[in-house]
Amino acid sequence: MKMKHIVFVHSAGVQSVTSGSNPLIRKTKEEIPEYTWHASDYPRDIGQIYDNWVKVFIQSLAEVPMDEPVILIGHSFGGTVITKYLTENTVQHNIEKVIMIGSPYFGCDEKFSDPQNIITGELKVAAPLYHIQSEDDDRVNISHQKCWQEKFPEIQLITEQSGKHEFHDGIQALNQLLK
Repeated sequence: MKMKHIVFVHSAGVQSVTSGSNPLIRKTKEEIPEYTWHASDYPRDIGQIYDNWVKVFIQSLAEVPMDEPVILIGHSFGGTVITKYLTENTVQHNIEKVIMIGSPYFGCDEKFSDPQNIITGELKVAAPLYHIQSEDDDRVNISHQKCWQEKFPEIQLITEQSGKHEFHDGIQALNQLLK
């Protein structure tokens, strides 16, 4: 029987038991336990630099057998890393979905404007693309939803009323996408 996999790229914030992406990962694993998770530690200590993060993402993706289904989930900068990678590379894996959570679209505003993180290409994967964001996100402005949609008209936007940026209580819409 084939395993179902999730490759998760965490946010660039401090990752502890009670902060960063960890509360969201823990809550999602509790509610949707049937996946094998690949959630590596990313080099957040050296900042939001795509070239450094993508190396770890490639290693995590390589852990998944090519013929087994995988869902790619990126929280905050993690979603930007995944999506930028998928616009620059052809991937042979069986990618079922790409889900970004509160991910900044670099170039959307001055806060997120580093040119090395800007996405210029088109997606090279046929998997559906989602972006989940909370209206009360306290780190990435909700206007980034519109920027993602302008770049990728096929994206499915999901707007939550609450959850802030870290979604400590989980995301029901994410759970539905994983079922």
